[in-house]
Amino acid sequence: MARPRSSSSLSSAFLSISCILLLLILTTPPSLAYTPPLNKGLEIRVCQDKDCLLDGSKETLALLQSMTPSTIDNDNDDDDDPDKRITIAPCACLGPCGSGPTVDLRKDGIRLKDTREGRDNYFLFREIDSSKAVADMLAIAGVNVLPSSSSSEGQVGAVTSTRQWYELDRNSRITLQRILYALVALPLFHARLNGTWDMIGDATVPNSYYAIAGGVFVASQFMGTSQKSNSMEG
Repeated sequence: MARPRSSSSLSSAFLSISCILLLLILTTPPSLAYTPPLNKGLEIRVCQDKDCLLDGSKETLALLQSMTPSTIDNDNDDDDDPDKRITIAPCACLGPCGSGPTVDLRKDGIRLKDTREGRDNYFLFREIDSSKAVADMLAIAGVNVLPSSSSSEGQVGAVTSTRQWYELDRNSRITLQRILYALVALPLFHARLNGTWDMIGDATVPNSYYAIAGGVFVASQFMGTSQKSNSMEG
């Protein structure tokens, strides 16, 4: 017969829930990776980690290099002026995986918002996957594309995603990991509250539920949810 609920079992359940919530907070990666400014002028950084590469960020980087002038006002005589110089560089994971290619745009070290229609003023430019998207992004920074770049997309190669249906982006993998935690945790909480902890069938197996929880947590670390796992250097 199941034992009645007691204050001690409720306290244990509350403590267990608190520990799991703390664990979720500590293991959730930041949505925006911090990258310090390189220099004055305009900085354009294109994510070159696994998810964005699947979405075509290599072609986006080439497209930007072909369409962007060397200075903000298109004046080659100002190449040595740090306030007007434009820097284009690859970078590590920026955060919103699955919405790439993702670009970080900064002017004098200050991150610019994506004010394109329907973009909700994000601080990162997502889905920069065409010459029009590149031109619209540069226009927000006050930069006109090079006059000879109207056909750059055809010369460089179209930005196309190579992601297969089974290749989930990192944010989706994180969501699945959290769902897995909940599916395991809820039955364990129920067992704790109803006095059936460590019951497998009709037998009590000491520490079996802790072993199950620990095994699921260790296995979930191979789902590729960390920022390092998404890095080409990882």
